[in-house]
Amino acid sequence: MGYESITKPGRIGNLEIRNRITLSPMEKNWCDRLGNLSQNYIDYYVERAKHGVGMMNFEATYVDMRGKGNIYQLGLWHDDHIAGHKRLNEAVQAHGCRTAAELMHAGRNCNMQRTGLQPVGPSNRPLDMVGNHQVHALSVEEIADVVQAYANAARRAKTAGYDMINIHGAHGYLVTNFLSHVNNQRTDQYGGSDENRWRFATEIYQAIRDTVGPDMPTGIRLSSEEGIEGGYQIDNMIGLVNQLEGLGLDFVDVSTGTYEFIEGIVQPMDLQQGYLLPLARQMKEAVSIPVFSAGRINDMDIAERAVSDGDCDFVHMSRAFHADAEIYSKSISGRKDDVVGCVACNRCTAQMFGNLPLVCTVNVAVGRERFSKLTPAADARKVMVVGGGMAGMEAARVAAERGHDVTLYEKTDTLGGIINVLRAPRNRVAWGRAISDRIRMCETAGVNVVTGKEVTAEDVRAEAPDVLIAATGTRPFMPTNITGFEDRLEVETVTHCDDIVRGRVDVGVNAVVVGGQNIGMITAEYMAEKGATVTVIEATDILVEDLEFIARKMLLARVEQSKQIDVRLNSNIERIDKDSVELQSGGAIETLEDVDQIVFAIARERERGLIDAATAGLVEELDIEFHVVGDCDWPGDPYEAVLAGFNTGRAI
Repeated sequence: MGYESITKPGRIGNLEIRNRITLSPMEKNWCDRLGNLSQNYIDYYVERAKHGVGMMNFEATYVDMRGKGNIYQLGLWHDDHIAGHKRLNEAVQAHGCRTAAELMHAGRNCNMQRTGLQPVGPSNRPLDMVGNHQVHALSVEEIADVVQAYANAARRAKTAGYDMINIHGAHGYLVTNFLSHVNNQRTDQYGGSDENRWRFATEIYQAIRDTVGPDMPTGIRLSSEEGIEGGYQIDNMIGLVNQLEGLGLDFVDVSTGTYEFIEGIVQPMDLQQGYLLPLARQMKEAVSIPVFSAGRINDMDIAERAVSDGDCDFVHMSRAFHADAEIYSKSISGRKDDVVGCVACNRCTAQMFGNLPLVCTVNVAVGRERFSKLTPAADARKVMVVGGGMAGMEAARVAAERGHDVTLYEKTDTLGGIINVLRAPRNRVAWGRAISDRIRMCETAGVNVVTGKEVTAEDVRAEAPDVLIAATGTRPFMPTNITGFEDRLEVETVTHCDDIVRGRVDVGVNAVVVGGQNIGMITAEYMAEKGATVTVIEATDILVEDLEFIARKMLLARVEQSKQIDVRLNSNIERIDKDSVELQSGGAIETLEDVDQIVFAIARERERGLIDAATAGLVEELDIEFHVVGDCDWPGDPYEAVLAGFNTGRAI
C-alpha cells in the first residue's frame, strides 16, 4: 500500500506538521512524585521523533497537585517544571517533530492515596474504581481558581517551547465531569443545560487563549461518548466543539469513554482496530477544524485509510510506537513486514494503573532506550538455545544479532510456547502476532531453527556448544492424586489445556474445565467456540484474577452473557467417575452427570529435565556457559519471558 495521505504535511492553525501521524498521550510513570520528568522520558520520545512522527502529545499533564491522576505522572503545575519540559521539547523538535502539551485535571478520578488531597468535581459523585472517595463540590470561586491553573500551565508550556496546547476534556477527568449529564448535578451556571455544562470547558479554553495568544494552536480532547448509563452522546460534543470553533478553537481530538467505560479509553485486543474512527467521522462531518482520532490503530495501512477515506485529518498512535519506535519509517520505506506489532495485551496499561514504570511485552527496550543498544560480541561463540517460546526466541535473536552462531531447538512443531495457548480463543488471536514477529526476527538475525526435536543431555554432548541456554518453559500440572483420574486418562477423557487448544484431543460436548484463572478461561472460551457446554471449576472466589483488568472486565461480561459457560467458584473436584465428576462447593457435594471431557488448567509445572541434567554435572563436564531463562526458571508473564531472553542474549 502507498501512503500518500499520511505522508502529506498538515496544518493546525498556522503550524505545519510534517505528516499526519501523531503520538497520542500515554502516561509512563517515569516522573517523580512532583511531576518532574526523567532522562529516560526524553530518550523514549527522541527515539520516536527520529523515526518520523509528525507531532507528539507526551502525556496527560496535571495543572494542579489536587488534579494529579497517577503518582508518577508528568506535571506542569509549578514554574520549576519549565526547565525539564524545555529540555524535552528541544530534544524532540531537533528531529523535526512538533509537540503538544496536554493539560489536565483528573477531577473525581483522583485518588487521595496518590495526591494526599480530597478529589474535587462539579458535584459529590465518588468513583469506586479509584477508592470511592467523597468528592468536594467546587464553589464558583474555586472553579475560577482551577481555570486559572489551566492558564498558568499554558503559560509554562509556551515558555517551555511547546508548539501546541491540547485541553484534556476526555476520559472522566474534571472537564468531562462538568460536561456529564450524570456526574454534574449542579443547578447554578455550571449545571443543568448543555450550555451551562459546557461553560467550564469554554472558560478554560478562553483563559488559555488569552494567555498564549492567537497564534499558538489550541485544541481540546473529548470523550465523544461518555459510555455510562444516561451519559452524553456525540451530538452533545459536536455542539460544544461548534461553540468553541466560534471562539477560535484550532482542532478537536476525538476519544471516548470514562473510567467506568475504560475499555473505550484503552482498547484491549478484544476490540477491533480503528475502534473510534466512526465517531471521528461523525465529528469531522460536523466541524470545519482538523480532527484527530485514536483507537487501537496499530498499522499504517489503517492510518492511511482513515485519512484517505475522510475519517480524520490526523491519526493518533501510541501503543503502536511503544511496540516499535520505527513503525512509521519502516512502513513508508517498504519495510512494513519488519514492524513489531502491538498486540494490545495492555501490559503497559496494567503497569500504569499499578503505579509501576511502563513496559512493553514485545519491546523490552521501552524506557531503557539509552541502555538497550546491542553491540557486537567480542568473540563469536556457538550457542545452543533449547525451547522456542518467547524467552528462547528472544535470547536466540539477540545473541545472533550480536554475531554468535545460534541454533534454536523446539520439541514441538510450532514455535511460540505458551503464547499458542493464550491466542486460542477468537478474542485473543492478536497474541499470534507476538509469535510471528519473533519468528521473523530470528530468521532475519540468522538463527538456525530446529523444530520437532526434544533435546537431551546426549544431544548437548554431541553439539558441544560454548553456551547452553535452557528456555524449556512449562507444562500443565495434572493432579493424578484425584480418585478416578487414571481411569479417565486411559480413554482420553481427562486431559489438559495444551492438548485441547492445540487440537490434540476432542473438546467434547459436556465438559468440565478445572481452573478459572486466565489459562482456564482461555480454555473454556475456546471449547465453547467449538460447540461444547463448559462448567468451570475454580477453587478461589475470584475469576481470572491474573488477567489484565480491562480484558478481565470484558471477559467477565462475556461469561455472564454466555449460554455455554457456567462457573462454580470456591469449588473443587473430589472424585472422577466414568461419566461424571463429584464436585465440592461450599462444603456441599454435587455430582455433575454426563461429563465427556475433563480439562485441567489450574497451574503450570516447570520443564526442568534438561536443567537438572545440566546442573548435575553436564555443564562442568563440557566446560560450557549455562543460562536458564523464562518460565522454566520461574513462571511469569510474556513480558518477563522476553526480558529474560533479551538480557541473556545480550550478556553472552
